[in-house]
Amino acid sequence: MLTGMTTDAYGLPVTTTSDVALEAYNRGVEAALGWKADALELFQAATRQDPNLAVAYAGAAACLFLEERFAETKAASDAARAMASPAVSDRERSYVEAVTLWTSGKVPEAERQMREHLRRFPRDLAIVQRLYFVFFWLGKFPEMLAATTEQVRSLGDTSYMLGMHAFALEEAGQCADAMRIAESAVAKNPEDAWSIHALAHALYESSAFDEGVARLPGVIESVHGLNWFQNHLWWHLVLMHLARGEYDHVSTLSRDLFEREPSSIAGDLHDSISLMWRLELAGKPVGDRWAPFADIARERVSRTGLYFHVAHVAMALAAVGDSATTQKQLGVLRDRAARDATGLLGEVLVPLVEGIHAFGGRDYATTIAKIEPLRSRIVHLGGSRAQRDVFHDTLLEACFRAGDMDRAERLLTERLGRRPDHYWKNRRGVG
Repeated sequence: MLTGMTTDAYGLPVTTTSDVALEAYNRGVEAALGWKADALELFQAATRQDPNLAVAYAGAAACLFLEERFAETKAASDAARAMASPAVSDRERSYVEAVTLWTSGKVPEAERQMREHLRRFPRDLAIVQRLYFVFFWLGKFPEMLAATTEQVRSLGDTSYMLGMHAFALEEAGQCADAMRIAESAVAKNPEDAWSIHALAHALYESSAFDEGVARLPGVIESVHGLNWFQNHLWWHLVLMHLARGEYDHVSTLSRDLFEREPSSIAGDLHDSISLMWRLELAGKPVGDRWAPFADIARERVSRTGLYFHVAHVAMALAAVGDSATTQKQLGVLRDRAARDATGLLGEVLVPLVEGIHAFGGRDYATTIAKIEPLRSRIVHLGGSRAQRDVFHDTLLEACFRAGDMDRAERLLTERLGRRPDHYWKNRRGVG
């Protein structure tokens, strides 16, 4: 038995009298950093062993929030706050405050608290990861890179920090450095899913499609016990095949990996929808395979959540021509936009959704009119460069289908200059 104050795996204060609870908490943090499916179970095991362990309740709240189990999230968040009494360390109280602000949907406040927390406790890797994804979903990639550049100095002994830094470098266009650091992280810890993810991004953005197809299956298969993120890693491999122009193979992989059991988990859902929409853009329609995803989308039109995800819900509805539900979705978004102080919902998300709906209705001129003015702002909906391509590629394909060739050639030149995928180079290439 411990005697009160001790430290976790990163040398940070944890108040507990149970060595079993501490071990479960440490394993929970490791699992969450590694995208493992048992993270929630480990945090809950820690609270069973020590019902006063505030940081374990906060860890559980984060896991539940990511699974969209919102009632349980609130219960775990409330328990974390209740246990974060003056008897625990400043670090634990600050940790709980940072996490529970985020799980309560108070993102600006959570971001400020996380920044302050890391100023005081720079080795708190769990909060590093949470702030990293706040940046990711707000499209704050310069801030992400600045943060990881600083944090890797004190946490560069961990694969998780190296992987986060590698991805931030890739998003900034520094692919050679990103690949080097991602490879070192994977060598250090072959079970680190985010480092494998960073490697996949660096290969893709370097147009190393053949290398990606050769290397990724082995490193993905070496990771065990992942949550839904395992599918996301396979999604990156499918993108490599798509970039090589292997459309029939991509269609088969889509069926096998994403369509056999359609998932409503946000990450799975937008990966599935994005892949099917990309096949449509490439002139390979998937027909009635859209139906189960449209059913899930109909259930989600009243949720705002991540704006990036909302745009993918719009794709599924547009793909099946469900005009009634698309209008319902736009009504919800416009109503909420009136109360959005940032302007992002009304100025970016609404016209993007309108443009996606128009594309589904073959009104390509409207797609162009709605989406082209957003090009520089789409980043603020979050998602990676590879993920956001689906919006930019929708605009580009709309130009070709509308016969707007001057605009198409200008946008195509930019697209090929960044990454010459087979479709844009060989099937839409000009000259």
